[in-house]
Amino acid sequence: MSVVAERAGISKEEDKAYRRQLALMCRMIGMQGMIGMFGHISLRIPKTDLVLITPGAGAEKTSVRADQIFVFDLNGTILFHPGGDHPINIPAEWRIHTQIHRDRPEMLAVAHLHSTWSTLLGIVNRPILPVFNQGFVFGNGVPTWDNPQLVMGDEAAVALSRTLGDKLACQMRGHGSVVVGETPEACFMNCVSIEDNARYQIMAEPFGGGVPFAPEIVQGAIKSRGNLNVAKVVWQFWEQKAEAQGVPL
Repeated sequence: MSVVAERAGISKEEDKAYRRQLALMCRMIGMQGMIGMFGHISLRIPKTDLVLITPGAGAEKTSVRADQIFVFDLNGTILFHPGGDHPINIPAEWRIHTQIHRDRPEMLAVAHLHSTWSTLLGIVNRPILPVFNQGFVFGNGVPTWDNPQLVMGDEAAVALSRTLGDKLACQMRGHGSVVVGETPEACFMNCVSIEDNARYQIMAEPFGGGVPFAPEIVQGAIKSRGNLNVAKVVWQFWEQKAEAQGVPL
């Protein structure tokens, strides 16, 4: 049994399954161009203080493997380093994950994205509005952290987490975004939705701009979203695409 599995109270097979799930999620997000060279994703093992994080700069995100996943605890201690003594592989902004997982224990997955369209809305300081039927999940707002610098210290991580608050996403103006989800599937769906919604919102500008859904429609959709299981369907769709690449996980 691995040190991580023993500490988490899970089997070696469960440990491998969590790592595979995160590696797969990284590939699926990478295939859509939403993570870039410097983005990263995390998954907290339920009911533990253990956080799995994908590699940082230098790793090809569309071919990340389960054995390349870092393991941190919520205090920032590295419990498993797949790269040995090669600091370039460590996600420089790992504090984004440990801080948000600490502040939002109900959210098992956190993604730091460098998506084109949603980042562009942040750059021009335009709010993300629910104009697309999957974008309704952001109807309660997407706050903006007005700081383009890397999150390299505890103070910055705390400030970013506070800006995110109880929302599902936060713009990092001139940098990227942070998206969270109660499960890996929900987080993945939110990552896809925020980028799709931002793209439609920007493409609608020449026609006078997108028309946001009425607040009562948004709130009704938010309440019913858990019953539709759309996140699982979207995950399975992209999982098939990722596995079709034939690159071992």
